[in-house]
Amino acid sequence: MCGRLVRRAFALGALAAALALGLTACGNGGGGSGATDREGDLAVLNEILARQLAAVDAYGEALPPLRGAGLATARRFRAQEQEHVDATTKTIRGLEGDADPPAETVEAGEMKTPEDAWRFLYELESATIDAELNAVARLTIGWSRPLIAAMAANQAQRLVLIRRALDAAPAESVPEAFEAGETAAPKEMMKP
Repeated sequence: MCGRLVRRAFALGALAAALALGLTACGNGGGGSGATDREGDLAVLNEILARQLAAVDAYGEALPPLRGAGLATARRFRAQEQEHVDATTKTIRGLEGDADPPAETVEAGEMKTPEDAWRFLYELESATIDAELNAVARLTIGWSRPLIAAMAANQAQRLVLIRRALDAAPAESVPEAFEAGETAAPKEMMKP
């Protein structure tokens, strides 16, 4: 009786180990070797890091024409973007990689009015959402995807407030069921 229990426990343990191994293999998110996935993910994450660093700088250029609550909001968004930079850098280091993003700049142009600044930030956030959603699709190591997806969700939240700053009505602040960074700014949304 004791021998049967030991054999059964051993069989169950082997089955559990095989199942865990199978689930781990399923969770890697794609084909290829671990080294190839890691290197590809590091490249994707460095591209995102470049975009985030450029966004932090771009926010700095958009602040001067803003005042009051709008200025405070934009400063908060810039601080959140810096948090994204920090989290992406930490993720890259967690993959034992170097945070070595390619240089990226965002041309701000001349901004004289708060509306100019908000329109610029609208375009910045839209492009960043697009970049982050594309990165999620390209990442192969599963644990890095939710982080970048959460960043894209934060960008989408910002778009709602930026639409409000651009005088969008409440219903126009969330014009689509899915935010992919492709919706035109509010006044352009209202054109025939």
